Amino acid sequence: MAAAGAAVAGAGAAATATEPEDRSEAPALVEARAQLLLIGGLRLVLAAAGLGAAIAAGERAGPAAALFAAGAVIVLVAIMSSRRRRLVWVRLVEAEPLESEPRVEPRRRSLARAAYPSTIGLAVLIAIAPFLEPALAALLAGILAGIGGTAVGFAAQLSAWERQRGARVLAEPGRGGRVFEAPR
Repeated sequence: MAAAGAAVAGAGAAATATEPEDRSEAPALVEARAQLLLIGGLRLVLAAAGLGAAIAAGERAGPAAALFAAGAVIVLVAIMSSRRRRLVWVRLVEAEPLESEPRVEPRRRSLARAAYPSTIGLAVLIAIAPFLEPALAALLAGILAGIGGTAVGFAAQLSAWERQRGARVLAEPGRGGRVFEAPR
């Protein structure tokens, strides 16, 4: 019994020790619009490079462009019709107000966080595919372009939403983090 009590007390002390004591130790927030523009742009550049690699590896330009477009359209339709996309707008409407000036994560770190694992994984597959099957590289590049185009498109919608509300959207890093609305 004493051992169990000591374990609970130790766990409570450990939990208290890991909780931020002041705001400076709290995790930095991510600027949603900037992160979307950065990751969207990176994905589009990598997708264009993948398409170029597929053509350079021997895939004819016409079929490569068709596979690229097919991959992009499939992903765009899937994302635009997903339940998750609709939930993003619900989370934005329910964003918590943030009165004080937040600590914002550096954009480089924000971009790296957004790129892992999907963008990095697809980029690796696209880099390998031209050696195995150039057509696959074109299709994968199209998928990456669809994901990138969606990010850029959502950044444009978010920018209009922020302008209309006179606010900017910040979020806790990671999937499922809280969303905040800060005055501009």
